[in-house]
This record gives sequence, C-alpha cells and structure tokens, in this order.
Amino acid sequence: MKVLITGAGGFIGTHLYNHLNLTHDITRIFSSTKPTVKRDSYSVNLTRSNEVKNLIQVLSKTKYNAVIHLASKTASPGKIEDLAILKENIEIVSNVVSLAQIFKPEIFINFSSMAVYPQVSGLFSEDNLPKPQKNPDCLYGLSKYCSEVMIDFLLRNENTRIVHLRISQVYGKGLRSDRIIPVMLKDLKENNTITVYGNGERISNFINVGKLVKEIEFILQEDITGIYNVGDQNISYLELAQELINQYGDQNSTIKKEPHGIKEKFILDVSKLESLHKA
Repeated sequence: MKVLITGAGGFIGTHLYNHLNLTHDITRIFSSTKPTVKRDSYSVNLTRSNEVKNLIQVLSKTKYNAVIHLASKTASPGKIEDLAILKENIEIVSNVVSLAQIFKPEIFINFSSMAVYPQVSGLFSEDNLPKPQKNPDCLYGLSKYCSEVMIDFLLRNENTRIVHLRISQVYGKGLRSDRIIPVMLKDLKENNTITVYGNGERISNFINVGKLVKEIEFILQEDITGIYNVGDQNISYLELAQELINQYGDQNSTIKKEPHGIKEKFILDVSKLESLHKA
C-alpha cells in the first residue's frame, strides 16, 4: 500500500513511519523547519497553500492508497488561549484536503483528539457531543473538531473512506518533556518522589505509541468509516505514579499528594474500536 503521512517528523509520525515502512511504501511530509533530502520525504509548510501547490505538482503522477493526517499545531504551556492554534490548524487541514482531492486515496485517516470532549467526570463515547469549551485545551480541541467537520464536508463527493481517530494521551520514547509521564519521571529521578496534584484523583486515558501504530495498521486494512476513540488504559494519576515507581523507582521512592489541581474522572470509552478486533 502506498501511504502519504503528514506530520511525519513528530513523535507519533516518527514511530508510525518506522512501523509502516516495514510493509508499505511511505511518502513523508515534514514541517518546513525540518529540512530533508531523503527519498520520498518533503519539507513543507502546510499552512501555506503555495507550498502545497508546489508539492502537488511534484507528486501529481503518484497514486496513494491512503493519506494519514497527523500534522497540527499544539498549544504550549502558557499559550492555551492563543488563537493561532485554531487558525493554523484550520489552514493545515484545508491544504491537506486539497492534496486528498488530487490524490483521491481509498482511505483518509485523520488524527483528532479526545480534547474535543469536555474535561469533566464521566464516560465518553463517540456518541457524546463534543464540548471543547469545557476543556482547558479548548482551542486545540476545537481545531480538531473543526478538522473532522471540514474533512467530512470537503471530501463528501470523493470516493474516499474517512476515519477520524480521537486519540488519548500517547506516551513512549521521544515524547515531549512537558507531558505528564516525562514530568513524573523527571521528578522521580531528581527527587525520588512523584508529586500528584488533585491528590492524584484525576483519571485520564493513556496509550503507548507502540500500540497506537499497530491500531493504525489495523485500521488501514479495515473497511470502515466514521469516528473512533483510540486509547488503552483509563487510570488515575495516583495509580500512574505508582506504576512508574514500580518500574523505575526503589524502596525509598514516595508519592507526594497536593490537594489543589484537576480531580475530574474522565473515562474514554474505546469499546467501539475494540469491537472491530473481536469481529
């Protein structure tokens, strides 16, 4: 299968390429900040339509079976209200759709996020209405929901199966240092303790990047469309800290509870995707 991956230089994109490249013919699109001279790899600013048009000319004679869209801007700490996140992600998806309209892939896999849901206590399936305004990562979540809607609408007349994946918190080698698991591990390494806020009561869903890329390969082979939550383990931050201590700590490692912080128990329902494996 010939596959085009956007955002190929990111954490997930790198792992996905390393896995799929073993059995598929992959073309990678990197950010323009990551120049590349490797075969079937292109550095493109996907917010700029002129650069995307140039890429289309270069690849115009290539037939792709699948497009996997990972490229997006994420909010850094302290900039969660920066509207540039929303604007740039809308520009990116608009230009990636233009690629899909030319290449007419059999399947378009869009990486969305569980940030489309509110960060409140409860069980959330694909049938729940998105409410990113109730999530601290609102603008990022909104940009992901807008991407889902735009892709469905702009590719509605194409013979392309569209799959949106609302991904949970991904962890693994190469993850950004400001994410929760690297932060906990740094605390453990430097202080032999892990501080959990909200007394560690917060529950979220996590998935290892190795399992995630295997799910993507599985989805590539399935005749499906629509929205799927993708995650693995719903776990409290207290339990997460204890698991990390069990793996990387020692008998003197401790957990420090801080009462202030998020305490919502958000449970991601991944049964829809799991049912495909059982079919």
